[in-house]
Amino acid sequence: MIQTLEVKNFRNLGHYKVEIQEPLIIIEGPNGIGKTSLLESIYFASTTKSHRTNKESEMIQHGKQYLRVKLKLKNSLNEVILSDKGKRTFINKKEIRKLSEYIGSFHVVMFSPEDLSLIKGGPSERRYFMDFQLMQVSKTYLNDLNIYKKILKQRNALLKKLTLDSDYTFLNILSEQLYEVGLRIYDERIKFIENLNKKFDKINQKYKDFHIKLIYDPDVSKEEWLETLKTKQKQEIQYQQTLYGIHKDDIKIEYNGHLAKEYASQGTIRLIVIELKLAVLAYLKENGIEDAILLLDDVLSELDIERQQLFLTTMPKTHQVFITSATEINGIEAQKIVLTKEK
Repeated sequence: MIQTLEVKNFRNLGHYKVEIQEPLIIIEGPNGIGKTSLLESIYFASTTKSHRTNKESEMIQHGKQYLRVKLKLKNSLNEVILSDKGKRTFINKKEIRKLSEYIGSFHVVMFSPEDLSLIKGGPSERRYFMDFQLMQVSKTYLNDLNIYKKILKQRNALLKKLTLDSDYTFLNILSEQLYEVGLRIYDERIKFIENLNKKFDKINQKYKDFHIKLIYDPDVSKEEWLETLKTKQKQEIQYQQTLYGIHKDDIKIEYNGHLAKEYASQGTIRLIVIELKLAVLAYLKENGIEDAILLLDDVLSELDIERQQLFLTTMPKTHQVFITSATEINGIEAQKIVLTKEK
């Protein structure tokens, strides 16, 4: 649980510090004032990444040389500094030189408008969603994914060198190695989807006419995958890349029996993604991450009044939750942070 949040030179926030006293925090203020930046700073302090941009220098306030985010948590003091020299991370004032050893010191689950791409975007968005959650709870999965990517890179490099008349022996060896580790990833993804669907069974009773189902959509079935790799070599040599495998898989997200991206309204799409993030929060808790912090950016926008109230009154009570809103939220017990131009 965050007790103090302090940021310096983070986007439009010059220097801002706030004490957190409640498990539910509502951040209010007009658009462009820095509400999203506060949530982004927490996300950055957890993952050392931005949820909004791949160009991290954009987070540093214009004209400044660095940014700093400092969080006092229940059991630690976390600090991340970003400059043109790179990132530096600290826990209890001790520098952690390997980012891999820092990441995971505390966990967040975030909803932002950018997450609507989980439904509207392409398969890569949904694969990353699956992989990111599974990596948080399993170092074995992370290791398998890294091995898969390494073999895939080797195989693609080989495909660029081969001709149609080449000997395929080494290519077949790499195919078998890719298949072996890929099967483990495939099986874990299936388990993850099944777990979330069980949670959606409960969510489906929460809202009227709201039935969500996730369907894992493999590029090729695992029973046929190895045979495909060994019989489609000529096609892959022509394209100079591995055309079949879990790196091409997808998730179908259904709403009331139809593809959500084709059938659901904008407000319903938002609600589906929000509930998906809440299901992830419960999944993390089941896997030993009990104190993940929930970050909800502009969460009520495009929801009708009935769904807004139902969502607010059924939010998780055992997690710290930060919500941003451009309009005032009343009727629930929470700490309010109101940002103004003076901040």
